[in-house]
Amino acid sequence: MAYIKAKCSSPAFVQVPSWFITDYMPKALGGYIKVYLYLLTLSKEPNENGICLEEVCKKLDMLYSEVLQALKYWNQEKVLTFTENADDDFELVFASEAPSRAAAQKKLPISKTIIQQTRPEYRTDEINYYTQNSPDVTKLFKIAEQYLGRLLTISDQKILFSFYDWLHMPFDLIEFLIEYCTSNNHRAMHYIEKVAISWVDEGIMTVEQAKAKTVSDKRYFQILSALGTSKSTLTPAEKKCMSKWLDTYQFHLDIILEACRKTVMQTNKPSLNYVDSILTSWFNEKVKTLDDIKALDKVHESKKLLSESSSKVPLSSVPNKVSKFNNMYSHDWDFDEIEKLERAYIERKLNGGN
Repeated sequence: MAYIKAKCSSPAFVQVPSWFITDYMPKALGGYIKVYLYLLTLSKEPNENGICLEEVCKKLDMLYSEVLQALKYWNQEKVLTFTENADDDFELVFASEAPSRAAAQKKLPISKTIIQQTRPEYRTDEINYYTQNSPDVTKLFKIAEQYLGRLLTISDQKILFSFYDWLHMPFDLIEFLIEYCTSNNHRAMHYIEKVAISWVDEGIMTVEQAKAKTVSDKRYFQILSALGTSKSTLTPAEKKCMSKWLDTYQFHLDIILEACRKTVMQTNKPSLNYVDSILTSWFNEKVKTLDDIKALDKVHESKKLLSESSSKVPLSSVPNKVSKFNNMYSHDWDFDEIEKLERAYIERKLNGGN
């Protein structure tokens, strides 16, 4: 449970300041006024545990994030002081005198509320208020329209605003998100929302982090494309497998794409598991370049020819009966010596020799 410890030195009756009614109430959203008046009333009769925010939400029929956003709005306007001491521990002090208008901040407060599982349902008048009073929100909507190539619907505006209010993404990160999605021909707002949620889940909260992720994802999709797979999302298993090749094995992308090419040539149904078997073999063989792969291919081809040659003994040369009057055809191969020569050849190629 989240509680607020209210501090008020006024007598135990509801007295709404006249300056609040004349200067602040007319321009505020109805929900914000409702929160202010209700908490002002409760602060006159505080209990030992303080005011339970969950109970306030139920009484006012509002979301937890909406109540906190209202408190932060009034804190911005200096009508009250709202302090977050710790998780679910807040302190609220109502102003007894009219705040200085010059001291009021113009920027929206960055929300630090708990991210809920589902996007809050914003009212149209809330979105209109921020559009009229926040240059950052107005700029964001205009940039989105430019990238999407169309006017935003009120539903689009609510989703975009939720990135800031619900997911706590900075405005520059939201702009980069829209640019990234539209550059990949994804202009559906619900797709953009899905990408935004995935970024937040991965802890991506700056443009620099997002750029690093998009570069990494681009390599993943190049690998999948080389296998003939066209998709816009990655499963955790796919990402884990490809991350092993890039980060643990530290293979360059051209090495991985060569493994994909061999997989497509050798199997009817290319899979990451088959590619993984090839790359694991190359990692064990200390492959670093495409020339190393060519050297290994030559060795394997030599082994294959040697095996075929040793197994193809002409039937006509093998007598039905061995005696002192005939000679049996055979090869005098020293397989231990051949294996030593092969190992020496591989080491020379890997070390840059001929």
